[in-house]
Amino acid sequence: MASQEQKVMTIRMHKGLAHCPICTHTVEAEVVTKGRHVFTRPGQKCPRCNSSLDPAGVVRFDKAA
Repeated sequence: MASQEQKVMTIRMHKGLAHCPICTHTVEAEVVTKGRHVFTRPGQKCPRCNSSLDPAGVVRFDKAA
């Protein structure tokens, strides 16, 4: 097992849009990418209703090509 290579995943933050599950609006949020997985940064609050964006779905995130 010592000869196996470990894969290192980089975590990057981007600006994006998330769908708030409480007020059902699309709001700006910081989006974290880890490999192929995309989710909102933990601890964020919705700017409209002040609820947690932890369970929010990411609608779009801007990333340079």
